Amino acid sequence: MQHKQEQELIRKIKHSGNRTAADTLIRYYYDEIHRFVCKQTANSDTALDLTQEVFISVLKTINRYDPDKGAGFRTWLYKIATDKVIDYFRSSASLKNKMFTLSLDDTLPIDQNDFTLAIENKEFARQVRDFVNALPADTQKIFRLHIFGGYTFAEIAKETALPESSVKSRYYRLLKTLRKEFEGYGT
Repeated sequence: MQHKQEQELIRKIKHSGNRTAADTLIRYYYDEIHRFVCKQTANSDTALDLTQEVFISVLKTINRYDPDKGAGFRTWLYKIATDKVIDYFRSSASLKNKMFTLSLDDTLPIDQNDFTLAIENKEFARQVRDFVNALPADTQKIFRLHIFGGYTFAEIAKETALPESSVKSRYYRLLKTLRKEFEGYGT
């Protein structure tokens, strides 16, 4: 969808609550956001519910979206989706008593290829998800946007209002912590 077309749909929704425009906008982004949520929940029913919540929230708050503030609609949409996923895991009863802390050790580059191959294993992915879900929201957001949303560090920095170097540092620190936490997994 072209930016101009997207902005016209948003304008129609904001000014008159145009259902056809809302339907067109939602249909365009629905599958992308559903995949983003599904990768994180690994449960299709939960992903469907959360995706629906994302778009309900988008429509309820679309009057707050301001393209002149620099963030594109897609970025704004991913922010809402990320927040919904974080809220879901925060409220999950099975995670209420789990507390994890990140060590603030120096950061070393992590071989992302090894990590990416390992995360494809569903059990490993579930354990990583459980671990990440117990982290502070700002750390979760960086991880989720990069791993599941495909955002670059520069895009995450803009989204979180952090320097790009801080985003990279937190991300690689988290990968190092994950590597230590799951050392020897599957061997």
